[in-house]
Amino acid sequence: MKQLFCILFFGILLFSCSNGTAKGDYIEADPLCSTPQCVVVLQPYEDFSRKEVEKLLPKLQKAFDKWLYGHWEFKIANPIRLPQNSYIKERNRYRVTPILNYESKQLTGYEVIIGLTHKDICTDIHGQKNYGIVGISRPLKQVSLVSDKRLKEKSLMWKPILHEFIHTFYGAKHCPNDDPTCFMKDAKGHGNFEIQDKLCDACKQ
Repeated sequence: MKQLFCILFFGILLFSCSNGTAKGDYIEADPLCSTPQCVVVLQPYEDFSRKEVEKLLPKLQKAFDKWLYGHWEFKIANPIRLPQNSYIKERNRYRVTPILNYESKQLTGYEVIIGLTHKDICTDIHGQKNYGIVGISRPLKQVSLVSDKRLKEKSLMWKPILHEFIHTFYGAKHCPNDDPTCFMKDAKGHGNFEIQDKLCDACKQ
């Protein structure tokens, strides 16, 4: 009976998901629609090696198990090149829209693809064009991208990955309390990942 309930619950969630509407590099998501089971595909780009992902994986597994409700299966994809049309030569940056579009086309089921790169990535935000960022996601659309280019401490990359996963999987917004120690705080161009060590009570909901 319990298994039947889970199957029915999962089916209802999938049926109730909607496409949302596009807005720049983001997707305007409809109300939260998620399931506590997910395959997390870690997709390294360019010179981000599989060995680096394997080193990062235990930190991600520990963080997901500690802070998120659900069952997570991680898979590591082979490194691939970034889409050629994403490169902006004059800024030596990669625009995120073509990359997220590519990831969306790779989805085959109820998995989430998290792109990983050392390259500088950018989008139009804060009133600026091609603004450099650490990470981005499409809420409830199962794709995201994280770069460690702007991280002072590269070993903390699991924190923006966790942040973007919560956006894209749960459809959650930034921390309503603007708590500097919360994983979901809006970096606003000045991410301080060194002191982020929790989900605040509001974001836990």
